[in-house]
Amino acid sequence: MKSKIREIYEDCVVSLLWVLCYLFAILPRCIRYGVFAPFVSFVMHRLARYRYDVIMRQLHDSFPNKSEEELQGICSRYYDHLAEMVVGTLSLAGSNDKKRSRDTEFNLTENFGEIIEGKNVVVLTSHYGFWEIALNLYLCTPNHHLVVAYRPLKSRIMDKLYRRLRNYERVDVVASKSLVRHYVANRHGINGKNIVVGLISDQNCPPTKGCCWHRFLNHDSLFFDGGEQLATKFSLPVFYLELERIEAGRYRHNYTLLYDGSEEVAPHEITERYVRCLERTIEAKPEYWMWSHKRWKNRPKEDSQFYNNYKEQEK
Repeated sequence: MKSKIREIYEDCVVSLLWVLCYLFAILPRCIRYGVFAPFVSFVMHRLARYRYDVIMRQLHDSFPNKSEEELQGICSRYYDHLAEMVVGTLSLAGSNDKKRSRDTEFNLTENFGEIIEGKNVVVLTSHYGFWEIALNLYLCTPNHHLVVAYRPLKSRIMDKLYRRLRNYERVDVVASKSLVRHYVANRHGINGKNIVVGLISDQNCPPTKGCCWHRFLNHDSLFFDGGEQLATKFSLPVFYLELERIEAGRYRHNYTLLYDGSEEVAPHEITERYVRCLERTIEAKPEYWMWSHKRWKNRPKEDSQFYNNYKEQEK
């Protein structure tokens, strides 16, 4: 009985929050991005100093050749971007295919349609730009069903709201731990359509079997290689998706082919290609990556080729 009452309570709170998000989403764009976003940026940067020390420390470590003035500029622009993400997330409640098409452009790699025709595909993206807009890739793959991995939130209410805001047609949001099982069960198609598996592959990865070390932004860094494992096991093409900001709330999808599904590759090679693409993206415009999360919590094992680099970096 208590669990039923709790369920009803959570659903009511989620519905209320969704209505508030919807009311915000229907405000004029100039109010949301021209007034509200700068205010949020000011509060986070100048008043709350939200994770300022974390941001600056990681910027210093990642770009040792940049001046303090340059790093402060990146930091300031990052807060502006963070505020835009807050606005963009709240605005998902008022989204539909027409609005998503207006806010998204697609720059497809050569022969993109031929490569994915009749096949399941893996798309690797990152916490760069407004990554929620990466879900819009279903708009350019009408013959595919998008399956996206995510980490369930600790708050049941916020997790339910998260899923409701992302309730798109031809899109399944699946917990990361269940992704492989979900793919295997549906690898022959969902509602008669092939599958695009979307993975944000720059998560803060713990040192587990499903991760590998790569040199990245002047750090020895752990990356999930689940996308590579899926691709090599089932011979799936792999694309890197870069989100290029056009203006506030509007992005261009740039796709780069990392693996054609049949090439002979060494272990971790596909992930290495992804890491190099992501690094170039961040170095070009670093303010759009998620600097407020602690990225480098883990150290290599003493028998790892990366351990000596780590010890030098600690000094």
